[in-house]
Amino acid sequence: MRELLRIVHGCLEDVGGDELRDYNVEIYEGDILYIQGVEDSGIRTLAKVFAGDCALKDGSLFLNGKKVEDYDRNTAFYYRIYTITAERDLVGSMSVAENLEAVRHLPFPPHLYDRKKAEHRVNEYLKKEQVDIRAEEELWLLSQTERKKLSILKANMHGARLIILDATHGFYEGKEAEEICELIRRANTEGITFVILSRCYTPFAEIANRIQILAGGIDLKEWGRIDERIRGCLRRPAGGTAAADMAGRERSFLGIYDYEWEMEDGIWYYLSFMRRQNPLFWDREVQAHIPEPGCSFCIDTAVIPINSGENLVSNLDIADNLLLPIPLRAGRGPVRVIRPDIRRNIVEKFYRTIGIEPDKTHVSDLDRIQRKILSIYRWELARPGIMILESPYSGLTLEEVRTLRTYLQEMVKRGIRILYFSKTPEDMREDCEKVILTQNGKNAKIATFSHFFPPLGSGKI
Repeated sequence: MRELLRIVHGCLEDVGGDELRDYNVEIYEGDILYIQGVEDSGIRTLAKVFAGDCALKDGSLFLNGKKVEDYDRNTAFYYRIYTITAERDLVGSMSVAENLEAVRHLPFPPHLYDRKKAEHRVNEYLKKEQVDIRAEEELWLLSQTERKKLSILKANMHGARLIILDATHGFYEGKEAEEICELIRRANTEGITFVILSRCYTPFAEIANRIQILAGGIDLKEWGRIDERIRGCLRRPAGGTAAADMAGRERSFLGIYDYEWEMEDGIWYYLSFMRRQNPLFWDREVQAHIPEPGCSFCIDTAVIPINSGENLVSNLDIADNLLLPIPLRAGRGPVRVIRPDIRRNIVEKFYRTIGIEPDKTHVSDLDRIQRKILSIYRWELARPGIMILESPYSGLTLEEVRTLRTYLQEMVKRGIRILYFSKTPEDMREDCEKVILTQNGKNAKIATFSHFFPPLGSGKI
């Protein structure tokens, strides 16, 4: 096989401390290479190196077998290396056609842009690729899955040889993930090589022909195929087994598994739709109220959306974010101001619960999993009977999942029921003895997890 790109003994320390220390990789024509980073792995820095945003401090980078001294974005463009990120490869204020056709109309030589012809070309191309998106649609109206598809199609349309898919941000589950996987497979058969970067297990590992673990800036391990053992390593790259993780723990959560559902309308719409379609089942098995869309609390039910950690009020400190949802009963007198001693006790208990140092006072001081727990903990203070979470583990690393799972288990011990929605049944394997199965919110039924779901690796992506 022909070598496209190679890094030998690559070293680079990023500003955030995410460093490459002695990294090696070879990328060959026709590859689908999946690289998963363990905690503080260097995966974010590697993504910047591939994109040409920063150069290696030590080590060598080769393209087509030739050493390149000053690899940057222009070099990547020349060698037809296309990086797909959440931030910059598409323009939200432009239409689908404008995004896919823009590269054709550069200043030199000048070309006139015919909107109707461009939209016709793009619609024909999307139809050929079996993607149900219209060229006239505005990009900002599309889902994350649709934008990822467009990014891959745009790279293909403009002659990419190597696509770097940065999957270190975002959530990839269920039917949407399978659709992206299918698009990658088709592009790969047309001659495009893929490198997929991730910080935790995603379904993209299932279609890779090579898998690499990156830990501490070093290429720790590589496999040429995926099986149950390797899948387990990707889910638990820091070591340990499912049996060890399960030791001494009750599977006390209730899960909702719906592979078909696309969550563009949010968790509130899904819950309301499911209740309307299954009223008797809902009253018998779920027994929860549903807050108004966008609201997190109603009577005895708290609903926590997938991006709750990012929805904290950034211009308030940790204490104010924590106390914002507390009912007025915490106050005293006609003004209903929270008493200083109650405020102090609540904040100190939160700091102890998740091990935050006292000198951290602002949301920006917290890491991702601490923000996630803060976004849940503050609604626990409202004393709900049930907490409904949307895909709580999506996009988290192994250690972050363990931290969040431990916190949720402690919440159960305090008498709060945990119900969470997921399109990844493996997330539920360690938490749920029973799971609610639905198809697009319909035909709800209870299944015992071990009876319904197949072993690791034997089901759909």
